Amino acid sequence: MQPIKKMAFICFPKFQALDLVGPMEVFSMAVEADKPSYECHLLSEHGGLVTSNSGITLATQKLMSLTGFDSLIVIGGEDVKQQGHHQHLIRYIQAQHSNVKRIISICTGAFLLADAGLLNNRKITTHWSCIEALKARVPSAEVVADAIYIKSGNLYTSAGISAGMDLALSIIEEDHNKVLSLAVARELVIFYHRPGGQKQFSDLLLAQSLSNDSIKQACLIINENLALDLTVTFLAERVNMSPRNFSRQFTEQLNLSPGKYVQKARVERAKMLLEQGQLSVAQVADKVGIKSIAVLSRLFKKYLAISPSDYKQRFYKAP
Repeated sequence: MQPIKKMAFICFPKFQALDLVGPMEVFSMAVEADKPSYECHLLSEHGGLVTSNSGITLATQKLMSLTGFDSLIVIGGEDVKQQGHHQHLIRYIQAQHSNVKRIISICTGAFLLADAGLLNNRKITTHWSCIEALKARVPSAEVVADAIYIKSGNLYTSAGISAGMDLALSIIEEDHNKVLSLAVARELVIFYHRPGGQKQFSDLLLAQSLSNDSIKQACLIINENLALDLTVTFLAERVNMSPRNFSRQFTEQLNLSPGKYVQKARVERAKMLLEQGQLSVAQVADKVGIKSIAVLSRLFKKYLAISPSDYKQRFYKAP
């Protein structure tokens, strides 16, 4: 039985409550042999009551009042992108960097790590809406625009809110085993766990906000007829456009060729079917218009960095 790991969450006025509560609940549910695997502590600059941007007030301990943490977790909030704020917290992070096993940021907490000088020359991520601001803040870093979470040495960064829970599940698996991580996911009724390289949001959702009605209609046709041979000629005819003009406008609207969109739509549908667990990988491939397991596997590796069978094993939860 491993010793209990102490996880310190850094809080401050107007913090994002879900950045804290989501991962904290995941860690608190990790129990083996009736003993907790993690012990969560809330720290703030002065200690005492701290209120989130949504009005939730939590009791915290003063920085430096506790030591011996396994991990330091920095959450996001309204004003963390503004340089010059939270200088005391930044100095504390710098001081603790060499004393903890892991430094973790949730969502815009990455900006506090940036101001502490910990993200230089690292591969990192944050909430999709703040990617450009983080790139400007840390020019030497490789900021991945659409990852859920990224591990770079002992430094972990994640996207917004629910991504913090994905990261927490992956840490439980790293510290303990897949069985415990899966048990926590089932207890909390959340997906077990999305690979870090998966995207923060689906490209297919972008089609819902297109300004071009013909291209929007084509996307609808694709998603409702994945088993068909969805060639450019077929789709162009369905929306009364020439193949050349259709392909050009489609790519302009989505920054994605029709062929790539069809591939991604098939992968998205295959993911849903695998999560339901009622069909074999071969049946899923056939259902989404892919006649070969090998081709489906190549697409999953390309877009998700995981095989269809591994995806089903990770995400399907038997009733």
